[in-house]
Amino acid sequence: MKIFGKLIKLILIGVNIVIAFGYLLCAYSPYIRPQSHPILACAGLAIPIFIFLNLACIIGWLFIRRRYSLFSLVVLFMGFGSLRAYWPIGFADRGDAASDTIKFLTYNTQGMPWGDVDKDGINPILAYLKESEADIICLQEFIPGIHVSEKVINETLSDYPYHEKVAFGDGGNGMACYSRYPILSAERIRYESAMNGSMLFRLKVGEDTLVVINNHLESNKLNSHDKEMYTEMLKKPEEEMVKENSKFLLRKLADAVAIRAPQVDSVALAIRRNESPYMIVCGDFNDSPVSYAHRTIGKGLNDAFINAGGGPGFSYNQSLLYFRIDHIFASDAFKILHCEVDRSIRVSDHYPVWCLLQKKK
Repeated sequence: MKIFGKLIKLILIGVNIVIAFGYLLCAYSPYIRPQSHPILACAGLAIPIFIFLNLACIIGWLFIRRRYSLFSLVVLFMGFGSLRAYWPIGFADRGDAASDTIKFLTYNTQGMPWGDVDKDGINPILAYLKESEADIICLQEFIPGIHVSEKVINETLSDYPYHEKVAFGDGGNGMACYSRYPILSAERIRYESAMNGSMLFRLKVGEDTLVVINNHLESNKLNSHDKEMYTEMLKKPEEEMVKENSKFLLRKLADAVAIRAPQVDSVALAIRRNESPYMIVCGDFNDSPVSYAHRTIGKGLNDAFINAGGGPGFSYNQSLLYFRIDHIFASDAFKILHCEVDRSIRVSDHYPVWCLLQKKK
């Protein structure tokens, strides 16, 4: 009986070590070069699973052999940076807002569809933007003319006298910046992509120049069939189907992360070359907060949601795929008062993300 007990304990320790290794691989995957190891670079997507498993180990050992729980606890804190990035506990400070506060909003509009219900004949996304009270709005997958004419957009958003728009490829994708502040210049950050892009805007805010970089990085190329496959796999987790479909989906994600990496490097280079006391970087990264894209672009900047948001903050909301892939970064010259993924509107496949930034004295 003693031998059997020791064997069970060894098996549990072995399982604990495997889980710990998996968690640390996920936590440090943002440091893996996607071009060299694309599959390993996707490991950050699995971090919620390994967070849960590590917590389960801690709780389990508390009932079996209390001191063994320290191992999983130490492992959990070894990946604390990624743990905090995935599930931040930020501290909002909206009561400190003053005249030098900027409300900044980023939103992937998915071409501005009408959704199920319109509002007084106005496109619901336009109505949301009009009522948002944001000072600067950055949009991705913004395609005037498909669902709403450019004239109607400009009339509805007349509170934003300064705006710049750009289309990528054959007009199938685009982005825009709508601002209450003068836009001094707009230039594209050059990298190879047919349908995606990044734009650098310079805005005049009082006596200061604000650099804003709006991004739509390479998508994960999951089409409607792939998303149906993923949903079916969750509903009917048959072993053979899960194994086959998981490999297929992982390969697509790995291909996308490898394509996205040079785009990320180009944006990071543009940030360094245009370094400014006042800088905001935002957009649809198509990558989680535990990723090479998030770490590389965010270097030297502060993630608004990690600092002043809370919870996982999922910004993509379709096909049971829940990820925070829309991000806002701000330079140290800003105090981040609040950041929120706004679930009050569900017309696009993304939720808008907004934050309050205050210039530091």
